Amino acid sequence: MGAIAGLVMITPAAGFIDLATAFFFGVFGALICRQALRLKFTDFARRWKWVDNGDTFATHCIGGFMGTIGTGLFAQKAVAAYGGVEVDGGVFFDGNIRQLGIQIVEALVGFTWSFVGSFILIALVDCIPGFEVLAEDKD
Repeated sequence: MGAIAGLVMITPAAGFIDLATAFFFGVFGALICRQALRLKFTDFARRWKWVDNGDTFATHCIGGFMGTIGTGLFAQKAVAAYGGVEVDGGVFFDGNIRQLGIQIVEALVGFTWSFVGSFILIALVDCIPGFEVLAEDKD
């Protein structure tokens, strides 16, 4: 899971951060996603009948969200210029606090889109006889 979490975390920042920062993104991604994985073993998850067999919430939701926020913090104008792209950079290297706000909005929009889309798909599948999402076993 650590490698997947690192890759998910670095994806939003690809092309905007340098090698050393990318290494720390991967390490931080593995650590934060491992801690997020503990959520599925809580009483809250049991009450809500949380099923996350592939650990997708911990890796893709939390890792993607943190990677997007991290891009706003660590994006570098000089690195993006390698690809011929002009950006204002992030908070720590280029002092652009506005980019962090843009990244937070982007992360929230992405989360909302994924949540609503998944909810609609699950509701549609739940309408098909024999494919109920939380079907009870029948003797």
